[in-house]
Amino acid sequence: MNLPARIKMLVLMVGIGIAPIASVAIAGLVADLNGCDLHEGYPQPCIVLGADIGALLYTMTVMGWLMLISLFFLAGGLLGLVWEGVLLLMRAVSSRLRH
Repeated sequence: MNLPARIKMLVLMVGIGIAPIASVAIAGLVADLNGCDLHEGYPQPCIVLGADIGALLYTMTVMGWLMLISLFFLAGGLLGLVWEGVLLLMRAVSSRLRH
């Protein structure tokens, strides 16, 4: 089943909105699982499988600030998807009333 372009765009908007939240959550999970400290002010050393990924975790955590912008995408995408659901229900009800 092919989805209309507007549905694909709304799902993309939700994905963009969730990305910074997911980045922070994954960074926190990786840091917790490896016993590392995670600080937003500066990178902390974090050795995983012999490599220091502290700078990567720091970058992923700071990407959370993009949430201030991406929350508008998330809200718009979710509202759009809800509206598409309402339109779908209205079409189903109106087609039943006609027959």
